[in-house]
Amino acid sequence: MGTQIVLARILGPEQYGLFAIAAVVIGFSGFFSDVGIAYGLIQKQDVSAHDLRFVFTWQLIIGTLVSAAIVLLSGPIAAFFGEAKAQEIVSVLAVVCLLNALMAPAQNMLKRELNIRRIQLANIAGYVGGYVAVGVPLALSGAAVWALVASWIVQVSITLLILYAGVRHPLQPLFWFVGGGQLMRYGGTVLITNITNWVIGNIERVVIGRYFASREIGLYATSYNLINGPVSSLLGVVQPVFFSAASRIADQRERLVEVYLGIVALTALVVLPLFASVSAVADTLVLALYGAKWVEAGVLLSPLSLAIPLLLFWGLTTPLLWIGGAPEREFRVQLPMALLWVAISWAAAQHSLEAVAWSVVLLFALRFALIFFAARQLLPISFAGLWRACRGGLLLAMICASIAAASDGWLRAEGLPAFVRLLIDAALAAAVYLLLLMKLPGIIPGHCGELLTRLAARCPAPLGCWLGRLPVMG
Repeated sequence: MGTQIVLARILGPEQYGLFAIAAVVIGFSGFFSDVGIAYGLIQKQDVSAHDLRFVFTWQLIIGTLVSAAIVLLSGPIAAFFGEAKAQEIVSVLAVVCLLNALMAPAQNMLKRELNIRRIQLANIAGYVGGYVAVGVPLALSGAAVWALVASWIVQVSITLLILYAGVRHPLQPLFWFVGGGQLMRYGGTVLITNITNWVIGNIERVVIGRYFASREIGLYATSYNLINGPVSSLLGVVQPVFFSAASRIADQRERLVEVYLGIVALTALVVLPLFASVSAVADTLVLALYGAKWVEAGVLLSPLSLAIPLLLFWGLTTPLLWIGGAPEREFRVQLPMALLWVAISWAAAQHSLEAVAWSVVLLFALRFALIFFAARQLLPISFAGLWRACRGGLLLAMICASIAAASDGWLRAEGLPAFVRLLIDAALAAAVYLLLLMKLPGIIPGHCGELLTRLAARCPAPLGCWLGRLPVMG
């Protein structure tokens, strides 16, 4: 995140807006290049060399076709967004679709094996190699948006190499075999669902790109990425691990629900207070991190910070449908949501950029509610159980956000600079959070007990001892 802040300070909103247009296009196209068949490797009981060869072959074929299509359509894409400068950027970044497609078999095999360390190593090395070693020097040399373009390509290339080195699956082509149909059908279902989810998660950026200038696109994209980046990275690791681990207890319905509620409760205790506090001091945070040229992003960051925890809860709930053998149920739930998302985003864009940001809060809440309701059709989960899991985090969120807002208002009146205000706001909110976590009865629900015990055993001694002393409800 520090590197992104440095790049944002150097480049400014307009350059980030140009990059954001291309990122939306590549993100959408990536679903077609990935297809979804590689994800089927996670849920198979046994994976053979034929499975891996078949998946890799079709990832290569489709990734190449999609990348070529993006290059051919880059002109109309740039015209749609009203930004001629985006054409060359989109064309160059088309290679990212192919690289991501080639990465999918190794990445999903590592997720299947719960080899999270290798995945984290690849992601960190890719980010450092791309954005730190390449992006910052290029930005300082005046490369403008091309610093971000080069960073992304280098990042994906390094990540691909490290992931493949951890699996070394066969590369010989295999166009068809007896199990290919099953992988294709599963991949098709995942593809349609993922495209629907992409529409839900990104359509407001398309609308913003269509109706607003590149500067406004940059303000929105940077605000969203600031909070979405860490959450998406966390979800990208936790969701497949939860899916893989929970698949092993799929026939123990009560146990599965208990594990799910425990994860949700622990997530609520950590995430809700953090993002509520960010929302309360969004203006100060933007000014302290990005500088005066980004100050208009504060009114966008505030609502987006409230929306992003709902994305995490949704991501933790969808594996329940996959485990229940009903991935198509997610699609049936999400399709009307996607259509509603398009309509509301378009309507909000007619008013202001801030209205679009606030509409995202409502839409994320509806999305989580619908997917949770669908999960209730398969498993014995109640809304009362969800409330009991989340109420501690909600209470901490309200208290911490109030403390941060009051502190920031007083410090602003005293004339303190933004960075100093942010440090004091964070210190006060964190101190109150830790005190309440330790002393307030019933703040940690019983669902968290087993998870905290396992987490404490894996942490260094001081942190593990502290986690072990937290008061969990009986």
